[in-house]
Formats: sequence, structure tokens, C-alpha cells
Amino acid sequence: MTFWVALSWVAAIYWTVAIALLVVSVAATILQPRIAERRARRRDQPPVSVVLPVKLLEEGFERTQESALAQTYPRFDVTASAVDADCPAARKMRELFARHPEVPSRLLASTARFAASPKVDNLYAPFMQAENDVILMKDANVLLEPGALAEHLRQLNDDVGLVCAIPYCAGLENFAAHVEAGIINGPHARMLFLASCLGQGHGVGKIMLFRRSDFLRAGGFDAISHTVGEDNALAKAMRRIGQRPVFSHRPVRQELGARSFRDVYQRQLRWSVIRRNDELLSFLAEPICQAFPSVVAGALAAPVAGMTPFWGGAATLSLWFALETLLSMAKGWQLSYAAPAVFIFREAVMLAVWVNAWMTDRVIWAKDKVHARVAAQPAPPAHEEG
Repeated sequence: MTFWVALSWVAAIYWTVAIALLVVSVAATILQPRIAERRARRRDQPPVSVVLPVKLLEEGFERTQESALAQTYPRFDVTASAVDADCPAARKMRELFARHPEVPSRLLASTARFAASPKVDNLYAPFMQAENDVILMKDANVLLEPGALAEHLRQLNDDVGLVCAIPYCAGLENFAAHVEAGIINGPHARMLFLASCLGQGHGVGKIMLFRRSDFLRAGGFDAISHTVGEDNALAKAMRRIGQRPVFSHRPVRQELGARSFRDVYQRQLRWSVIRRNDELLSFLAEPICQAFPSVVAGALAAPVAGMTPFWGGAATLSLWFALETLLSMAKGWQLSYAAPAVFIFREAVMLAVWVNAWMTDRVIWAKDKVHARVAAQPAPPAHEEG
């Protein structure tokens, strides 16, 4: 057997696995809501403390943050926290609180400085001072439907320590936003939906629902302060005490608005570096979830099927694009007439990010440069206010 024949067969095996994974993950993305809902056994509705860490007043902030105050849930309070209690985002939160006097609410000034992630520092005060044991943390760009809190809580069973929701991107206003949505709604979402169908959960920090008693038993802030991937660290900490992380049957809408390519790249790089540090095996396998490596494999494997390399690669590219486009249509996700160009740019960005992630630990978080993993200081004593 010559080198090129052997290479063609190796490429054919890779192509078969990648395409099978694509097809299975597309099916899982469609089926996951039904499968996950069967596991949602909780029926009581305990009081919940909703925590909103804020920093930047970005487009859509008012709408997404007000959605947390408009929940059709019997007993909940809302706490916002900010490093600068007089920043534009904090002032906007005061306006929103004033519109909803029926919801107990407050704004805390966050002074803790011990974690690798500024977000974790910002969460210290509201987590430790929460009125209730059950806490829902929501990022500023996530829009909650009125019944979302009640629906997500159904997943917080006795053996579940953390409920996260799989995000999908909406409100896309420019080409860069469509590229980022192509990444998040594409390979990232498909793998998370597939994991959920298989009974697996991971930390995805757009929303996190948990019991503070479990959080403290799992190590509290000392278990998550060493990394900017606090969501994944929390999921691991919960597993160590026998509490499973799960994905909700309800995805969450992440508002993107208009994006810059620099912000898209830096955000994807941050998440990729986190995965390299915290989930190395998953990080190593990421290229098999991307189209371009499979296109190359399809070209190399084409002689095995009696095709030319051009048609092998072209057929692979067309199949991948068609399945992801049909999936977006089935899920009701926003598409663009420029979808083919978005697809090509997305694949280029993902490969560049994956290669770059091997070379750095410095990432951008909310416009600040931070180290993705450091030796964090011990968390403040529990009786201290952030």
C-alpha cells in the first residue's frame, strides 16, 4: 500500500466519524428539549434570589436586565452588583428597579479582589448576601422569557447541583454578529445539545441555577476563583460532592446586537483558552466538529469513493452547510442572505482561535486583559461584605 493510498483511507475514516458526529448532533439539537424535559421532575417553587453582575452598559442592556424583573414566579428577589456603583450600568439598574417596586431589589457595590476573574469578584457580595438558598445568576446579555425561572427550576432536583441553559444567539445586526452566532449556534450548541441528550451537563455561565448550601459545601469561592472559567469550575466542584450539572430543557436567548470582529475573536479566544486549560481532551477534539478539517479529509478520501479531490471537498462543504442551515431553520434561529460567506468566515475564525489558544494564557474579559488561570488568593471570610 502506497503512502497516498494509506492517507486516503485514514482521511476516509476521519471523514466518516466527523460526518456521523455532525448528523447525530444535528438530531440531538432538535430532540434535546423533549428529552431534557422528561428529567425535569421538580414541582415546588421555593424562593429564589436572582443575581445580576453588571459592568458595561451595552446595546440591549435595558431589555435583557428588565427581563429578570418580569418573571412570573411567586417569590423572588433581585440583586445587582457592580464594582463601580455609579457607573452607567449601575445607574440603569436603579432605573429598572424603580419601574418594578413589586420586586424586592437592591444594588451592591462589589469590593472583593481575590479571584482570577473580575466576574467572580463581582459575584462574591451578592452570592454571600443572598436572601435565599436557591440562586439564579444571569449574564447581562441574556434575555429571559417570563416563565424561564420557573422552567429552569424544574431541573434542580435533589441529585442536581447546577442547572445551566444552552445559549442561542439572536438580535444579529451586522456581519460580525452573524459570524459569532454561527460559532455559538453551530458547533458549540450542537455539542452541548448532544451532551445533554446523553445525560451529561457542563458549566455554561449565561445562567447558573444552584443552591448556595451546595455551593459552599463544594468549596465555595475557593473552588472557582483560580480561573476565568468559573462556570466550568463550578460544575466540576458540584460533581465532587455528588451533585450533577445538567442542561435545562429551555435554551436562553443571548442578544448579540452589533459586534466587532476584534471582540468576536477575543471572546472566542478566551473561551478556547479556558477549554484548553480545563477540558484538554475536549479541546483536542474540537477540530473534528469543524467543517474545514472535514473538507480537507473529504478531498483526500475522494479517490476511495472514485471521486476527484475537488468534488470530495466540495460535496463535504455543501453537505455541512446544508445541514447546519436546515438546523437553524428548524430551530427558528436567525439567518442571513450572506449565510455562505458567514459560514466560510466562521470556519476561518474557529481554526485561527484554536491554533492561537495553544500560544497564550492572556485573554480579554469585558475589555480588561486578564490571565486565564492564576493562583487566586483565598476568598474573604463569609461574614465580610463584598
